[in-house]
Amino acid sequence: MSRLLQIIGFVFIVGSLLAGTIQGIYGGEWLAALLQILGGFLAGIIFLALALILERLDENRAYLEELLERTDKPVASATSRPVHVRPKAKTKTALESLKDFKMNAKD
Repeated sequence: MSRLLQIIGFVFIVGSLLAGTIQGIYGGEWLAALLQILGGFLAGIIFLALALILERLDENRAYLEELLERTDKPVASATSRPVHVRPKAKTKTALESLKDFKMNAKD
């Protein structure tokens, strides 16, 4: 897909350059030719940018898949707690142990 967008981008740039030059020489409308060249150039740059974005996304996807293959799969154990049980919230008594805690500049 990104290769197709690159080809379309180059076709826009080259095509608008040729069409604008021909229009300027044979039609005598240099302002319209300049606008046509500029418009085709901008459209081509947009397609090239989209192609670059898709290439980077494909690289990132491949890299993430490789990382996923390298990681260990989680092993289900009998001691794991059920998923539907929510952990208990911090109670006031549990937070009382932090009452006199002071942070240093290094913390």
